[in-house]
Amino acid sequence: MGQVKEGVCMQELTPIVSIQQNALGLYTGVIQTKDGNILIDSPYRTDDRRTWVNLPTKSDAIFLVLLDTQYDRTLSAKGCDCILVSQSDYLLPAKPRQQAVKLQEELLGAGDGHEQVSSSSRPYAPEISFDQNMNLFFGGAEVLLEHHPGSNVAGIWAILPQEKVIFVGDSVMVNQPPFLAYSDLAAWVADMKLLASRAFKGYQIVSSRAGLVTQDQVRAMGKLMTFIQTSIASLQEKHADLEAYLELIPRILKRIEYSPDESELFFNRLRWGLTTYYELNQA
Repeated sequence: MGQVKEGVCMQELTPIVSIQQNALGLYTGVIQTKDGNILIDSPYRTDDRRTWVNLPTKSDAIFLVLLDTQYDRTLSAKGCDCILVSQSDYLLPAKPRQQAVKLQEELLGAGDGHEQVSSSSRPYAPEISFDQNMNLFFGGAEVLLEHHPGSNVAGIWAILPQEKVIFVGDSVMVNQPPFLAYSDLAAWVADMKLLASRAFKGYQIVSSRAGLVTQDQVRAMGKLMTFIQTSIASLQEKHADLEAYLELIPRILKRIEYSPDESELFFNRLRWGLTTYYELNQA
């Protein structure tokens, strides 16, 4: 576990599963099979993507599994000539263009040196989609795709039972706040209990924002999400206004260890997330 492939900057988890952090900070995965590669999210830069696609296989067939609808995932998928696989809610109506730009800034950070992307970018229609579960058998590899809408309405966990590896997207965050905009908080709390259970004992757990994470970090995420879920449930019972939701921001940040340099970014992330969550769940 943890071997880095020379010259490719990929961390090998098993003989067929590797991960790499892309230019946007997203941890992406590649599953090498005898018939081609299955990508879990996509490298952002074209040259990085070319490295992945050109890994030695016997076929050009490539699948790209998009773990949710977050903006940096849709940006990374742009121009990737693969068979796209997503959960069926992946193409839900997006926010208006100006708000999409705000989300881009929230995800990438202002002035971080990454290439700017047009706000006209839109999610791509997947060739394959599913509602709750899908088994992908390809090239001798088995990948179980499960809908877990806790962190995102179209959230997917990609599970490789033979390899004991699971990709959980944004379900687990380390030293940064969660993305709340399109979340299902009760489902998120349940997801963390499941991930910390015996069902995934011995698994290598890959977070899209932190790489490999431990069971202690999973339990810490569960505690954070329980706090957020109970706090927002109380506000909903009181029919609280948006300002009351935004007052949760310092209370959430107090429970996270992070660099002072990231204070503004994380404050804006939570402000966007809580505002959007409030708007979508008012009814």
